Amino acid sequence: MAFKILCFFTITTIFMTNAFSHHGGASFNNDLNVAVRGKVTKFNFINPHVLIYIEVIDDNGETVEWSGELTSPNRLARRDVGAARWNKDVLQPGDEIILGGNPARNGAPFLRLRLVVDSEGNYLDGDENYLEALDSSVL
Repeated sequence: MAFKILCFFTITTIFMTNAFSHHGGASFNNDLNVAVRGKVTKFNFINPHVLIYIEVIDDNGETVEWSGELTSPNRLARRDVGAARWNKDVLQPGDEIILGGNPARNGAPFLRLRLVVDSEGNYLDGDENYLEALDSSVL
């Protein structure tokens, strides 16, 4: 019986650790804030996290696909962001937008999003104060 209890607690601990590590921010550089401007290529308004993909022209004239991750669609849809509301149609392929956030530590073009500005200039996430705090200019 003691063996079964030990196994139960061991397995439970493993699953709890995985659940907490999934939402950690260790893979992002929280000390750095960057923003990129580009055209939406894909917008996934699905669980567990909303993903936005944009095509960005870098300083060398090369096209780079950046992506950014937000919270769940349910949480975003309940936010009061003024003129625009989060929904599955708020961003369309071809829309020129700005994404800002904490970049991936491994150098991948991936952001934990803190700022999303749509093609009409509406702040869907973050605000103009975030733009002032950027560590790099908007590409």
